[in-house]
Amino acid sequence: MRVPRNVVNMISDTVTQPCARMRQAMATAVVGDDVHGTDPTVRELQRTAADLLGKPAALFVPSYGPISVLPLLGRPQNSFRCRGTMGNLIAVGVHCNRGDEVILGNKSHVFKYEGGGVSAFLGASMHTVPNQPNGELRLDDVEAAIRDDDPHYPKTKLVIVENTHNTCGGRVVSTDAVAAIGALCVRRGLHLHIDGHHCARLANASVYLDQSMAEMVAPVDSVSLCLSKGLGAPAGSIIAGSEDFIYHATRLRKALGGGMRQSGVLAAAGLVALGNIDRLAIDHSNALRLALGLVRKVDKTITIFIRKSTVLG
Repeated sequence: MRVPRNVVNMISDTVTQPCARMRQAMATAVVGDDVHGTDPTVRELQRTAADLLGKPAALFVPSYGPISVLPLLGRPQNSFRCRGTMGNLIAVGVHCNRGDEVILGNKSHVFKYEGGGVSAFLGASMHTVPNQPNGELRLDDVEAAIRDDDPHYPKTKLVIVENTHNTCGGRVVSTDAVAAIGALCVRRGLHLHIDGHHCARLANASVYLDQSMAEMVAPVDSVSLCLSKGLGAPAGSIIAGSEDFIYHATRLRKALGGGMRQSGVLAAAGLVALGNIDRLAIDHSNALRLALGLVRKVDKTITIFIRKSTVLG
């Protein structure tokens, strides 16, 4: 959809355009072959992201769904391109074996909007619990959903929380709520993943709470972070976790068709994006100003102009 220059497109923060500095960084990026781990710009992005998220290691992934396995399912490769989120899918694939079960919210993006990739590609099942209006998961609901160790049941391996929560109105999930679920996972021997990635904006939550992303994700085993949307990069996401997690994530990324060659061109945009996180406070202020203006009562909602015409005969 082409938008006239004098119209501000607010359909979504997914329509952001790379700024001039980002375009310049992409044009001048030093590149290598990231599949072989030799792209210096990708390596710099991964180090920077790992530091910001307080995790030992990180991996750059494309924002597209897994396309290499689609022919095996009898689907054209463009049929899944923008559905499943590769970062989240990889995280589930590392934490779970086929037949295992994932606990997540009934309004979560992974459950509703990622094409059922967890079951379609990984053979894992999803056990939903109710999201509260603020996007959080009640601790009692999560604990009740954990399966007993019984051969009749799948093994519960992973809990996923989303922050910010897209379908709960973009709500920010509190750090205390995440920490409580993290403590439960440690006690019950489960993994915890934060989806801060596809339509979930962890960087926005960090700015809103005035907390570092590292503080927010300290209780989790893995985290995904989107570099596009409000951060402005054209594509790409980060997943972060332990060194062992990233080792297995790298192998799964390759199997899903996510290995890229001279991807430093995109990674350069990601580095600029991570340097722009503080600017999200301006975006939040502008969004609040717009919201207050939209709810304000006005005298008229429609103005009609009638122009009289003169007919010469």
